[in-house]
Amino acid sequence: MKIVHSFWSRPALASSDVVGRANGGWRYNKYQFMSWALSCLSFKKQYGKIELVTDLEGQKVLIDQLNLPYTSVRLDLEQLNSYPKELWAIGKLYAYSIQDEPFLHVDGDVYIWEKFSAALEKAQLIGQHVDTDEGHYDFGIQQLVRRNIAIPFEMKRDFATHKKFKATNAGILGGTNLDFFKEYVDRAFWFINKNLKKVDSDMIGSSYALIYEQYLFSVMARQQGLIVKHYIDDEREELLGLSNFRKRYGSKKYVHLLGEAKFAFESCRELELNLLLDFPEYHERIIKIFT
Repeated sequence: MKIVHSFWSRPALASSDVVGRANGGWRYNKYQFMSWALSCLSFKKQYGKIELVTDLEGQKVLIDQLNLPYTSVRLDLEQLNSYPKELWAIGKLYAYSIQDEPFLHVDGDVYIWEKFSAALEKAQLIGQHVDTDEGHYDFGIQQLVRRNIAIPFEMKRDFATHKKFKATNAGILGGTNLDFFKEYVDRAFWFINKNLKKVDSDMIGSSYALIYEQYLFSVMARQQGLIVKHYIDDEREELLGLSNFRKRYGSKKYVHLLGEAKFAFESCRELELNLLLDFPEYHERIIKIFT
């Protein structure tokens, strides 16, 4: 299973607040890059290889400055720099679409201490877990409605059928069905481009991303009768706290600092301590650069 990171520098390196995404959503920039380091290094340790899809500025930071040991680097995200920073998740979408072998895209705030199972890696579609907090999706849809953004018909039909927002969290996303990913990303960019003029600096990009990335992925999978294999398939496990670093010692040695956890001081300190514990030379390098 090919492991992929994507880093679109336009929103990630923005110094001003991009609707909650300044410093990539982290409290301080040094923690953002401690996270990229721990994620890259932990997956490299387990899988041996990891690809970075980024742009020129991303290459300068992650490769030239931090010297992270990615086994391959692609600069395809240079093509996205005409898009507004509020659409921060489109770098992930683009990275999905250019894969030519089974892959697993992992967010830069996901860390592992063991490989995934063979059964997960062989699945056509892979996701982290099914989101159970539908309020975030309802808020995202209402944001679109207020801006007169047309909601794709397949989303309307899916909600009318299921009466709920049943969506996959994309902390990890991938699989063996490459044709599906190309079709899904084409549809997502069609949706985004059609409404591009309605995106402004007041838009909450994370709420929009829930719709064009996670919800659309799930809707199209159901539409085609495809099953998404979730790494966490027990809601009780999700409730135990994916962002708690004690999980590295549990049955699933996996941590995801999702959402507001990235801004919590306790999470940032735990991240730093884990990087210092596992990869002290990279901790020292980041401290020298960002302090």
